[in-house]
Amino acid sequence: MINGCTVFDCTLREVGYQTGWYFDVDFVRDLYRFAQGKGIDYVELGFFHSEEADPGRGDFRYCSARNDKVSEVFKQTKNVTKISVMRDVQRPLTNVLPRKDTVIDTIRILTRSHETDFTVLDRHIEELGALGYELFINFTSAGYNTMEMNKRFADYAAKKGVKAVEFADTESIMTAKYVIDTIKICHDAGLKCGMHLHDKNGTVDLLADTAMEHGADYMDVTHLGLGGKWRDGNVTVEYLLRKLNVNGGYESTLIKNKLIEQLIKYREFSAAE
Repeated sequence: MINGCTVFDCTLREVGYQTGWYFDVDFVRDLYRFAQGKGIDYVELGFFHSEEADPGRGDFRYCSARNDKVSEVFKQTKNVTKISVMRDVQRPLTNVLPRKDTVIDTIRILTRSHETDFTVLDRHIEELGALGYELFINFTSAGYNTMEMNKRFADYAAKKGVKAVEFADTESIMTAKYVIDTIKICHDAGLKCGMHLHDKNGTVDLLADTAMEHGADYMDVTHLGLGGKWRDGNVTVEYLLRKLNVNGGYESTLIKNKLIEQLIKYREFSAAE
């Protein structure tokens, strides 16, 4: 936690769309060490997708199926910064290993807001909780939600005892009022709230400021603000660190340069539209 804000570095998962989730091992370790050194709480790798249904991607697309390779990357590096992976419940999935058999600490269950089936969520929460993971629920395309819908989501998550809910502005249509009202709904339910903001229209910094001013518990960021299926970007690591009075220093510049090199090196594997 940095000055009261818990931070997810989503660079690997988000920029994975541009690199096909291929990254050099040294880059991944450097990114994790940067997060560790700056007080960033989570580094998110990718997904638990089915390799049979979605072949030809890098290890971080299939984290459980490639567990040995993923664990090897972090075995000398893992420290207090947690490792997170997303489980997209509306996509073909692989089985998830027990928490004790992986380097993964946290699973964020991704559900598209208007496709959410609470029966399906129940099953995943029970399964993954029994395997020992810390759990979040991420509601995507959330900018289209009514506040009544967000209240149902918050009340459900609070009842299920998940760590927090997070709302993703997949289409970049959230307003400052939307952000304020959603955070209040979660807090009124006794639940922590996070924001995953995209930047199709250039308002991401304004919305990030609003979220932090009104008590958002979690913020998602990426280096250089890069990533996303539509290359629409996110809150930048460097912007958030400055807001939280942390100096990224030379290490931040180095990571950004290396990230660009990864984009060039693995461009042919891009899954971005």
